[in-house]
Amino acid sequence: MAAFRQQSAKELSYSVYKCSSFSSTYYPENIQVDKPNDQSSRWSSDSNNPPQFLILKLQKYSLVESITFGKYEKTHVCNLKKFKLYGGLQDDNMIELLESGLRNDSSPETFELRRYVGGRPLPIRYLKISPLQSWGPSFNFSIWFVRVNGIDSWDIVQRCIRWFNMYREREALRLCMKHLRSRGYWGALEALEAGQGVPPLEDPVITHLHNLLVRKGDYMAAEKFVEQAAAGDVVYVDGNLVYRKDFFSSIGSLFSQYIGRQEYKPAWHSMSAPNGSETSPEHGSKQPLSPQPGMRGGHQMVMDPAAQSLYLFGGWDGNQDLSDLWSYHIPSRQWTLLSVDTESQDHHC
Repeated sequence: MAAFRQQSAKELSYSVYKCSSFSSTYYPENIQVDKPNDQSSRWSSDSNNPPQFLILKLQKYSLVESITFGKYEKTHVCNLKKFKLYGGLQDDNMIELLESGLRNDSSPETFELRRYVGGRPLPIRYLKISPLQSWGPSFNFSIWFVRVNGIDSWDIVQRCIRWFNMYREREALRLCMKHLRSRGYWGALEALEAGQGVPPLEDPVITHLHNLLVRKGDYMAAEKFVEQAAAGDVVYVDGNLVYRKDFFSSIGSLFSQYIGRQEYKPAWHSMSAPNGSETSPEHGSKQPLSPQPGMRGGHQMVMDPAAQSLYLFGGWDGNQDLSDLWSYHIPSRQWTLLSVDTESQDHHC
């Protein structure tokens, strides 16, 4: 991975491997030469009915980073308004790398492609360009020039290919296990899980939750289990410890990622000190409470988070302007009158 980040991208050589169709002399190989002033230097499909495509074969297995589309020197109705791009190690097994469109102008456009699968760089040998819509209604699709940039160093790419093949095998096994579980083939699922080197279907916490909800229908136990997992407490499954608390503390709550994507919403509650008097727990008698500011509007208020205090100054009570200054200590819920009339004092707020 470190070598991949240090390696600089370069233009990658390719050939046209396959195309859906072409019209007249607008051969697909024309896209390998950039001639923006030559109207015939392009690939043009023979129809605008899908699927229309171009498949490019890179000269070497590569890590593709971007693709550049050249254009004709003038706007053209056959330019691609919408297209998709796919990539993979085989021409019949690709994943989507990009969905975008070109502006109808003469300026070349470069697009960054999806480069990672499962957190690792994606190796590619074949690229498939699938036009979806041209700028002119009912016109065929045209591509004038294509340049591909990336890394083709074999020392780097071969490690990515090795990992990607293992990743595909794990995903195939996981999908088989998921199908067996969804169909209720428990014996086949358990036999497959017992095989050597077979990866788990999912996190054990999710597996246990599925067993509680789907196989046992124990909603109370499922709710309790989710609360334990979310809080990072010790979680037991059938009397056995599944995750220790120190493991949870190292990754945070299982819901941390979900919670981190949510928008903050305020939860308001009253912070006013109680009015009147209260009964003293020591003497059993009514004791006057600290004073507090009266109702007002147009006042100024600031908060000191370090001291956990609010400061309230002045305002209008409906009859007169006020110039008193108060502080409110949040933990103790107590108001303190700092000045009855700051206007009459030598210093002002």
